[in-house]
Amino acid sequence: MKRGVRLLCAAAIGLGCTLAAPAFAAGASAAAAADPVATQKALSALLAAANDTIPRASSCHGDFGQAGKAKVKDLLAMRMAYLYAGTNVIEGSCSKAAQCTVTIRHAAGEDVASAAISFAVGAGKARASSLQCVITP
Repeated sequence: MKRGVRLLCAAAIGLGCTLAAPAFAAGASAAAAADPVATQKALSALLAAANDTIPRASSCHGDFGQAGKAKVKDLLAMRMAYLYAGTNVIEGSCSKAAQCTVTIRHAAGEDVASAAISFAVGAGKARASSLQCVITP
């Protein structure tokens, strides 16, 4: 499991995405106020659940090109795979109530997409049963 998490982390860095950096004109003020430490905390909790299956009832459930049931890592790999060009931002935050959100944004000309992934955290790990997504093309 740790190897898969490391690969996803390396992919995020290697694809040229920016953690919590200003990027989009519409979201620049929110991104400018983003906290890299908070992003790391939220992203770490989500990556800790990389091998967990996404429940069918979740708005995050879907086909991400994987064989078998969709897992958290499949969702993250699909969203991160398109961060190879353009302006990309990954930002996250957690509330004191152990509820976190990780948002992945991509813009390359007319190609604009985002995914906001919200989840509850227990023992430093996202609970797959609580995953909720708002995904735009």
